[in-house]
Amino acid sequence: MQRLLDGLGFRFYWATEGLSVEDYAFRPADDVMSIRELVEHIWGLVNWVNISINGMSQRRPEEIESVRSRVLEIVCDLRRSMTTMSDDDLSKVTIEGRPLWNIINGPVSDALTHVGQINSFRRLNGNPVPRANVFLGRPPATEPIDDK
Repeated sequence: MQRLLDGLGFRFYWATEGLSVEDYAFRPADDVMSIRELVEHIWGLVNWVNISINGMSQRRPEEIESVRSRVLEIVCDLRRSMTTMSDDDLSKVTIEGRPLWNIINGPVSDALTHVGQINSFRRLNGNPVPRANVFLGRPPATEPIDDK
């Protein structure tokens, strides 16, 4: 879970870094969520996990950059909580009456899918994501990185 949260936080950070007002409003079709709506949906997913793991519900901020910041803070809080939980604590975590594992194939997987949509939508809108190495967890560099 910790590594999944690390991956989600890293990917979300770089997918949303440097978004413009126009980017947040972008949607590739009328029946598709905008980037802003995707970010707000991801906030709802991580908040749902936070309720399950920490028993804490957050109120979603109105300003989109604050929503983005809160997603990152909640992911960090969740990771910190997971670090301190014993196996017994983990066995007691449920989401809608189902075990911890449903958090993985439910809201965490859904959030990762939506981060991928944000990446694609940015590219379609002419503002591609900075080239981070998500496999190694390396941020974009000003110099080429030998990833081997």
